[in-house]
Amino acid sequence: MSRRTLILGLAAIGAAAVGVGTGLRRFRESADDAGAPEVSIDVWSLRFDAVDSAPIAMSALRGRPLLLNFWATWCAPCVVEMPLLDRFARAQGPHGWQVLALAVDQPDPVRRFVAERALRLPVALAGVIGLDLSRRLGNSQGGLPFSVAFDRSGKAVQRHLGAVTEELLAAWQGTVA
Repeated sequence: MSRRTLILGLAAIGAAAVGVGTGLRRFRESADDAGAPEVSIDVWSLRFDAVDSAPIAMSALRGRPLLLNFWATWCAPCVVEMPLLDRFARAQGPHGWQVLALAVDQPDPVRRFVAERALRLPVALAGVIGLDLSRRLGNSQGGLPFSVAFDRSGKAVQRHLGAVTEELLAAWQGTVA
């Protein structure tokens, strides 16, 4: 066997191993997300400082469908999805939906961001607890943005890591009662 054939064979085996490893990792991640644990803390007992109003008590949001979104001003996909969430909140509010954007960020950048974009959806400051809370709600990777939809009873029924789309929100509207 020539040296060239040996090198090409080893490269092919290495590439196949990387492919198999990547596939297994993605399978484990999707299995982790699909089997995300139920809320292990009482989300409804929490309170967050709102950016522009009185503190928001999560208990006041129970009883209607809720879209809870974890985001930050330094997160590019978060910045892109925020106008969509704002439109969703305005359009679906009359139909019973509530939206709360929990910023995992510092107060000043969040206040500037909300003011510059004239966002009307409720925005609160989650601080350090935000990432931990998102993990407990099924965000095993700890990435942003992360959204959770709760049904009327307060049960987390949908989760999504990454920016939401109009199609995803429309699908959730049909499944969250």
